[in-house]
Amino acid sequence: MTAPTHGVTDTARAARPADAATGDAVARALATHPAVAATTVRGPSGRRTAYVVPDPRHAPQLHRAAVAGAAALPAGLEWHEPADELRLAGVNRTESAFLYREIVTDRAYLRHGIALPDDAVIVDVGANIGMFTLHAARPRPRARVLAVEPVAELAAATAANAALYGLDVTVLACALGAVPGRAELTYYPGNSVMSGRYADAGEDLEVLRGYLLTGEGGGAGGQLDRLAAGRMAAERRGCAVRTLTEVAAEAGLDRIDLLKIDVEKAEADVLAGIDETLWARVRQIVLEVHDLDGRLARIVGQLRDRGFTVAHDQDPRLRLTPCHHVYGRRPDAHPAPRDPAPAGSPLVTARALGERLREHLARCAPDLPAPDRFVLVTEVPEEEEDVPGAASPTASRASSSRTAVFTEIWTEIFGPGSDRPDADFFDLGGDSLTAVRLLTLLEDRLGEEALAPDAVFTDGTFAGLAAAVEASGR
Repeated sequence: MTAPTHGVTDTARAARPADAATGDAVARALATHPAVAATTVRGPSGRRTAYVVPDPRHAPQLHRAAVAGAAALPAGLEWHEPADELRLAGVNRTESAFLYREIVTDRAYLRHGIALPDDAVIVDVGANIGMFTLHAARPRPRARVLAVEPVAELAAATAANAALYGLDVTVLACALGAVPGRAELTYYPGNSVMSGRYADAGEDLEVLRGYLLTGEGGGAGGQLDRLAAGRMAAERRGCAVRTLTEVAAEAGLDRIDLLKIDVEKAEADVLAGIDETLWARVRQIVLEVHDLDGRLARIVGQLRDRGFTVAHDQDPRLRLTPCHHVYGRRPDAHPAPRDPAPAGSPLVTARALGERLREHLARCAPDLPAPDRFVLVTEVPEEEEDVPGAASPTASRASSSRTAVFTEIWTEIFGPGSDRPDADFFDLGGDSLTAVRLLTLLEDRLGEEALAPDAVFTDGTFAGLAAAVEASGR
């Protein structure tokens, strides 16, 4: 279809009621921003949405994000924006936010002198959705990454994320171990970071509970237990097992500037699959170690015996768990600059675009109201029924007393005006502690079964959760 002038077609304008004139005026103003190829603005005040086609010349990464968003992701994945500068495919928003905080904000794998050259060769074992791969490779266009992840959905997410940013990443959907073969692993869709070959439901639940107690939900009691249990539903999967020596030889790696390992209790197996020749090529290593039966001391000793200078620490939020990080550097490893910022800080997320467009609107048309949200699209929809996610403003607002109670609690937590049908729990700033608070208030007012503990992780919109609360009373 032909892009409409200033993002609004005559046909669409004539078909809409007169009160849509404000949306049309906002669209014309937004379309003067260089990042916007076309746009339309729909919805009444409080629910006004701008559907934006990014300009491929002035906002190429944002345009690629829109194209990727229009394509179907593999089952079990969705697009998340844990920060203004990052859009990625993931399994749930809570984990994407957690991984961003751990890997990017807290620099969990780049401490104690660990640094990367511009042309780094990195092996990311236990890549999950590829958060560390992105963090290491995006600022370094010449970097090469071999990412290993045995869970099919997570490997697919890593591949999709690498493709979105045009990175040199090879993804292997297998586990690494001491010898080649096959194995079974446990996959937790609600808490994928704890998935692995040696998963134990009881132990893993205690680790998650310990993290929530120290990190987000101290003193939350029974609701915290329900929330933790809801995130630990498990699936058993089969997977191929290879050795790091084998896959490094296949990839032709003559050096490894950083070997990162996070494999949930299988770290000793991965190390046992490295032969002497490959050990000599590893310049730096970072791994998460579960200190079970003295494992931390053994691995620290093993790395020191191989000539690494070793340090280890523990995230204060994990002090009630056995999880530690170990860092090893060769004494002759060359120091490198700390993470250069991506050139020009290009626009890659709808939230960052929204901030820029609100600023633009305030400058060029200060009397017009800014849209409440911004959605990336590849074509401007011409009719209301073509709008992604279009729904009647009142379609998701049941008038029952249960929905009224839920609405009151939701707005108490997130503030007035947050009860839009498409308002998302995590986009509004929700986390595990917020989920505990929501569950507790609902239980006090409506009973223990008012909302399943994992509901915020499966459909965290106001409309979806309101419908679940309504259905629980039938």
